[in-house]
Amino acid sequence: MTIGIDLGISATKIVVVSERQVREQVLWEGPFVMDRLLDYIRKFNPSRGKVQKIVLTGVGSRMLPGSLCGVRTTRVEEFQANAVAAKTLHLPSSYIVVSMGTGTSFVKVEGSQWQHLGGSALGGGTLIRLFQLLLPGGNWALLRSLTEKGNLGQTDQCIRDVCPMEMPGLPMEVTTVNLGKVSQATTPENVTIGLVNMVVQNIGVMARMAGLGYGIQDFVMIGRLTTLPKVESMLEPLESLYDVHFHVPASAEFMTAMGAAMA
Repeated sequence: MTIGIDLGISATKIVVVSERQVREQVLWEGPFVMDRLLDYIRKFNPSRGKVQKIVLTGVGSRMLPGSLCGVRTTRVEEFQANAVAAKTLHLPSSYIVVSMGTGTSFVKVEGSQWQHLGGSALGGGTLIRLFQLLLPGGNWALLRSLTEKGNLGQTDQCIRDVCPMEMPGLPMEVTTVNLGKVSQATTPENVTIGLVNMVVQNIGVMARMAGLGYGIQDFVMIGRLTTLPKVESMLEPLESLYDVHFHVPASAEFMTAMGAAMA
């Protein structure tokens, strides 16, 4: 078996692959703890040869040694891992992988070739810090819970709020002002879903801009932000507006670790 480990800024994701099938997925939040990782690897009896490879990726991967539990480690660039994982989805031949993690990266895939197009500091890290300004001490679990309960119609201003008649090319549900209806009376749930929508939709807009120069209309959205409630519905107005498709695969937050294991 192969163990793929994605060491991100705010979480560690692990995928165990055997015969190109995912057997196990694990996510640990917070700072990386080496002893925890070693205990996890040992349960697979690496000394008996059951673990053939340990493949590392992510910004924290360079901190780890050349072997773990007697198994040699190799490293794969995060962008390559994202491209490899996306190939398992059997999408059109050209698309952009949008990794919505602490920050955001854009990787163009055309056939067997991939290219890192760039990135943005806007991502989950921005979102959680804004959320903690709203609710000091708030964590990811609370963010998820409030997002689920929030009503975006009471938070954001959209086309239908400013124009009573339909405008050609502009669906009525398209956001015109993020947080445009927020006031002192707005509930934490509604502010929270407004913050999530602001980050998610602006990443979607950046993705579409990145695809314009290549005629790409398909985008694979991966990373932890995709696991928040209602993210896919937040992207739907952009699909109508720009005639593009945002694909959110199952286990999207583990795609980078899976790609590392399969690279």
